[in-house]
Amino acid sequence: MNRYIKLGYEGIELELPVHALYVYRNSEQLLKNITPLISEGIERQERCIFIGEEKDCKVLKKHFKEGLIIINKKINAAAFLPWLKSEYDKLPKNYRGLRVFMESDKEFLGYEDILDDFNTQTDLRLFLLCQYPIDKLESGQLLDVLKTHPYVFVEHLLKPNCFYSRVKHRVWLDPLTGIFNRRYFENQLSKELQRASRYEHSLSILFLDIDQFKKINDEFGHQVGDQVLQELSQILERSLRSVDVVARYGGDEFIVLLPETKKKHATKTAQRILKRIKNHDFFCNDLKVKELSISIGVAGFPEDAGGTYEIIKKADTALYQAKREGGVRVVVCS
Repeated sequence: MNRYIKLGYEGIELELPVHALYVYRNSEQLLKNITPLISEGIERQERCIFIGEEKDCKVLKKHFKEGLIIINKKINAAAFLPWLKSEYDKLPKNYRGLRVFMESDKEFLGYEDILDDFNTQTDLRLFLLCQYPIDKLESGQLLDVLKTHPYVFVEHLLKPNCFYSRVKHRVWLDPLTGIFNRRYFENQLSKELQRASRYEHSLSILFLDIDQFKKINDEFGHQVGDQVLQELSQILERSLRSVDVVARYGGDEFIVLLPETKKKHATKTAQRILKRIKNHDFFCNDLKVKELSISIGVAGFPEDAGGTYEIIKKADTALYQAKREGGVRVVVCS
């Protein structure tokens, strides 16, 4: 499955799942940008719904003879979430997902419950389309928009090629490393545990951190420490499958979700990561330290735990044991 979706004139890629506020200049620009997204959804056998102004509905109805559901009726913020849940729950089995485009207004800017409820549903793409008088919008006002709504995609706000015309803000990513953060991981883990329980699948997680990371910061400075965290994130992503989830849990701690993976296979993955990181040269030029080591704790569902925080705690306990035993090792929860 494609992990990205393109939006806008320049085809800027957003990672799935997409739940975006799209701030646009005028209806002509809006329709030109979302038409390819609607076509893509229809081709992927996703149920596509457009909710908007009558004049825009007429244009889309003329363009899409079939495959697009058009609703010429305003849905306010309070009623939107129940409606969205209802549409998602009754999605026919022959559809692979739900794609909703809704012309909205400023009352949706702070309506983050929508995103909290659906930010891990990879088969739902939600676009709130909000028109601003953007020819007069100053950069300070734009930053206020970003502060009040965490999931924002803004294009061509002031002038073409302006810095602010390509702003993306995604709260589920770690700002330093660019990988997922703790909040996203815990939400995704909760979803995967429910799925694993329902279909009687296994699931494993890896909890890891860098051995003696404080010494690196103390000796070489935090800038070098940040570089290490960034490179480590890239190694982890390259070492995993596309269905796996890697996140920075905090500081030098990272956590990995391995869906449909038994602990014995997760342990092999952990050993492979351990070896790859030990053989990687993180430090170049005049730095004396030439290698880095990590410790990893492994826990699995259903044998070790059944809940989100319980299984994380078990993996953390295994990691702590690995550190007590001198690090540079994998410890499996028993």
